[in-house]
Amino acid sequence: MAADRVRAWLAPLVERLVQWLAPLLRRVQDAPAVRRFRERVAPHVAAVQEKLPEPVVRASRTRSMQAGAAVAAVGVVGLVIGTAVAGPAKPQIEEAAMAAPIQEAAPDKQATLEQHATLQQAPPPQQAEPRDAAPAAPAPEPEAPLGPPVEGIDVSNHNGPIDWGKVAADGKKFTFVLATDGTSFSNPRYNEQYHGAKAAGLIAGAYHFARPSDSSAEEQANRFLDVADYQADGKTLPPVLDLEVDPNSGGCYGMSVDQMHQWTKTFNDKVKERTGKEPVIYANPSFWRECMGSTNSFDGHPLWLASYGVDSPSVPNGFSNWHFWQYTDQGSVAGISGNTDLNQFQEGQARLEKLAR
Repeated sequence: MAADRVRAWLAPLVERLVQWLAPLLRRVQDAPAVRRFRERVAPHVAAVQEKLPEPVVRASRTRSMQAGAAVAAVGVVGLVIGTAVAGPAKPQIEEAAMAAPIQEAAPDKQATLEQHATLQQAPPPQQAEPRDAAPAAPAPEPEAPLGPPVEGIDVSNHNGPIDWGKVAADGKKFTFVLATDGTSFSNPRYNEQYHGAKAAGLIAGAYHFARPSDSSAEEQANRFLDVADYQADGKTLPPVLDLEVDPNSGGCYGMSVDQMHQWTKTFNDKVKERTGKEPVIYANPSFWRECMGSTNSFDGHPLWLASYGVDSPSVPNGFSNWHFWQYTDQGSVAGISGNTDLNQFQEGQARLEKLAR
């Protein structure tokens, strides 16, 4: 009677426990460790069942098939208690077991480790460039280093025929050649002198002697450029606007400072439009002061400064520095008969070549 009361008390509790554990028991039952445990426990279970009455053994076997995983989980003691209290099978237990979802087996441990290692070794994904991203600006060209001053000359039709090979051998690296003067004059030796200098290895540039009272700046600029035939060949200096006092009157061509500003700007703009280069401006300090009012409007242009009889020229107000310096008109150069103008470019050969690009 006491055993019946214990069984009656424990049976509902065990049924609820097995029903609650059913999903987990399905997974536990198939686990390799549980299978090995069951194999070790099986002989002990059989020994216990041999000592039990046959009806109890049959009930025990039925319940053991339904709750085998629970037996493994709670151990041998749980098996004995379950056997002792076993009663008729309950349909709801079987239905719960059958309805329990079948879980996918856990992935193989080695395969998981290999997959993790592969993910660690894989390169990070590339981020696509934004479709509307602006292209990177090109890096600025590095400034050429300063070097010792470079010697050169300037010539016109007055210098006659020139042996440029001898000029080059005398250490001259560049020359300016008169192309046009005012509205009507062109140097008849321009092609001979200009191309002869280039053929001898000198860097050459053309200059225009301005006469603002003769005609418009645009007319003189176009005529000058037609004769000069500027080429961006790496051997040609920017075109030059030669600004000097009126050869006839010694003044500013009867023009005000503002008028001279406008004439000069129009000439330079036309040169820039046709060649892409800012013209070199030739002037002396007194002309820039009297006729141009020491304006700084043209400071972005290379300055070719005429200043004789000094060890170092004074930069006119309105300019930051000079680039070329015409320091005498009484020079002697091999290959040229008579005197000629001598010049220096103060920033060195590398920057002279860069200016000629």
